[in-house]
Amino acid sequence: MSEKNPGIEGGHPLTAEDIMKSREMKAGSDNYRAFVGPPKQYDFMGATQLALLSSLGLREENTLLDFGCGSLRAGRFLIHYLLPDRYCGIDPNKWLIDQAFEQEIGQDVIQIKRPRFDYNAEFKMDVFGHPFDFIVAQSVFTHTGSDLFKTGISSARYALAEDGQFLFTVLTEGSTNFGKYPSGYEQKGWKYPGSVVFDNQLIVETCDENGLAVQLLPWFHPRQNWYRAVKNTDLLLDDPENAFRNGQVHFDPRFT
Repeated sequence: MSEKNPGIEGGHPLTAEDIMKSREMKAGSDNYRAFVGPPKQYDFMGATQLALLSSLGLREENTLLDFGCGSLRAGRFLIHYLLPDRYCGIDPNKWLIDQAFEQEIGQDVIQIKRPRFDYNAEFKMDVFGHPFDFIVAQSVFTHTGSDLFKTGISSARYALAEDGQFLFTVLTEGSTNFGKYPSGYEQKGWKYPGSVVFDNQLIVETCDENGLAVQLLPWFHPRQNWYRAVKNTDLLLDDPENAFRNGQVHFDPRFT
């Protein structure tokens, strides 16, 4: 992993013009906004994760692990939302996190919110010394062979609280442009910037082998599918298709 400094105009905080300029870059470019996916969708892909998590009961006092946090596309919302010491992120590319704080979020936030980060590339999620109420892994398993996918699911099992929720995305048969990607079942290792697909059966079987019950969620994603895995089967949604249609908040007694 190389250290990079791909700020649009160097290391200073970005202007609105800088950000609009970054949207014209190609996904995967050596810019912290573009490296993690289509830069035109950088704002949406962060905001939609906060919306999904909050609808499933995430509150400011909960602990959350942002696995594959990258340039804090979702983290910049979640760090502000959660109480101090509640947000943790894992990503092997430290430069992405550093650039996000330097150019958009601000160093003062580190002192106020005290987020913690780990930079391991071995898919180890149990490195912070406590279980998490929520783990989110957006567009991580779209770039793994079956070996790393299984490692990631197993790792989440040990890092997840007994009543925790694990949200992750995968390219499956129903995903946009499904036919253009190779099967992850036949791949090994990390495939970024390429992508792979998994069939639903492998996802269900891998989760089941690790004591996790999993459901496909109807939450919108422009390219992938959202899945939700839990240890406690009482937390499964009775009707995922209708669970989010009226803005109902789930698993929080203050709103039931």
